[in-house]
Amino acid sequence: MELIVYSALDGLASRLEVYRDLSIIAPSKLDQARRLIAAERPPHAIYVDDTRSTPAPELWGLIHDAHTAGVRVLVNMVGAGQVILSDARALGISTTTDRDAASVAAWVGAALGISVRAAAGAVPVVAIGAAKGGIGKTFATCVLAEGLRRRGLRVLVWDSDISNPGLVPAFRVPASAPSYLHLVQRGPSSWNPTGIEPFIYHAEHTAATESGWGEIAFLIGSHAVARAENDVRLPDWQGLYAGVTQINGFDLVLIDTPPDYLRRPYATHTLLSGGTVVLPCPPGARERMGVGHMLDHFREVAPDRLDHTALLFIEPEHGVVTKVENIIPIFGQRYPEARALGTLPRAPRLASMADEYDGYISMLDLGPESVFAQTTHRIVDSLITYLGLTPTLPIPKLGAWPALIGRLRGDRVAVPSANTTVGALAAGND
Repeated sequence: MELIVYSALDGLASRLEVYRDLSIIAPSKLDQARRLIAAERPPHAIYVDDTRSTPAPELWGLIHDAHTAGVRVLVNMVGAGQVILSDARALGISTTTDRDAASVAAWVGAALGISVRAAAGAVPVVAIGAAKGGIGKTFATCVLAEGLRRRGLRVLVWDSDISNPGLVPAFRVPASAPSYLHLVQRGPSSWNPTGIEPFIYHAEHTAATESGWGEIAFLIGSHAVARAENDVRLPDWQGLYAGVTQINGFDLVLIDTPPDYLRRPYATHTLLSGGTVVLPCPPGARERMGVGHMLDHFREVAPDRLDHTALLFIEPEHGVVTKVENIIPIFGQRYPEARALGTLPRAPRLASMADEYDGYISMLDLGPESVFAQTTHRIVDSLITYLGLTPTLPIPKLGAWPALIGRLRGDRVAVPSANTTVGALAAGND
């Protein structure tokens, strides 16, 4: 069931996300809601309240259009919009006057006849987000997945950026691997663990090992730049998400999301559904501005979930004058609630060697005792602790000589603890 939520009520969307078989569409503008109502396939229901300061006549126009289109309408008016209530009731529309998000969510659920999903068995989810391409999103996904695997954890990597499937070449996923785009075409009846599991690709080169390493498996959308007709509608992606998070056999789902976070708000959906969002953050002006835009968006739609976002700082490329330590206070002042995973160093030689290797090999294999590997393992350990995962292997040890060389070179290897926020890091409390 698709539900439009035209509201700015804090916490409402996150409370509605827990309901079974419910896909939330949360337009921020009235015109967007009207276009959805007028679409060839309108949503099943719409919830409208007066928390966005939209004039009452315009709200009534949206409500009337939805009712005329046969969409189930739920109205909640407390302020000036209360003048609408009598007209809405005359049409048989369900109404309430409440500002408590939990109560409103329960009222919506009861009105639509839906129940809360059982939380037991749900797999922890981490979405890697970005506001623009080329920020290091796919790179971060690869590094975190390999680091988690080396702690004995089983990771399902979901490539949701079908417009630019960077994980396919990075992990050497062959063209013979199944695409979940075919699963999407089958419809909601197949979006459950039983229907999804045949579309999961288990690669030999990222399989579990005798030494106790875990596995990286894949949900692949496209093996090349996707055509427009292969785009996945948000409600369909949300339905697939609900099925993926109920699959047994994995310790974590890691999602590489597309950069168009307003048109494809997959990272937002993950956050609202109880997951965590990791934002790679190089210090360049354009890159950090994009990260700021995403955090501002999260603060608007899910203000009570901002502490479930984490910044993965990335050392600048050669020639960039701004350093990571210069931008930490900026984010600490504006977004003190966000977590700080640490700073991932650049390793261009290792990256180039991995790209040119005949087959798949991780940068952690090419430089197992490098400062890059040391920092990656500590960042992964911080993420494991924050998520409450139980690894079967300890953090890989680093020889004393590479660590000493790194300190003499001035490499940054310090990683904040799992509970460190960006605000605390900026204040020097790491």
